[in-house]
Amino acid sequence: MEDQQYLARVAAALSDPLRLQILSILAKGRDESCTSTPHPELPEALCPYIDVQPKLGNIATSKLSYHLKELRDAGLLEERRLGKQVFYLIKQETLKRFLERVQKTFLTPSTS
Repeated sequence: MEDQQYLARVAAALSDPLRLQILSILAKGRDESCTSTPHPELPEALCPYIDVQPKLGNIATSKLSYHLKELRDAGLLEERRLGKQVFYLIKQETLKRFLERVQKTFLTPSTS
């Protein structure tokens, strides 16, 4: 049952096209369009309100915050603060675990 709850939680977070777009932007990391000061410990991390929001067509901050919360709650994002700025990275171990569970649950032939 725990595996099913985990799969459902992560799948629900991944089911929204905007959240997938946010993850895609975070996966690409910093580029020339990023204007936030890089986090000294995580130079690839992005500030969602400075670096990500403009790439989403400047959606409302509240809408971006909601989708970031959904991704965080599913364990898909790592959050780090630097002063007043917040930075995000994808938690790759969560995605790897999700893919492993999907493979084990749905793609591995049953031995019964």
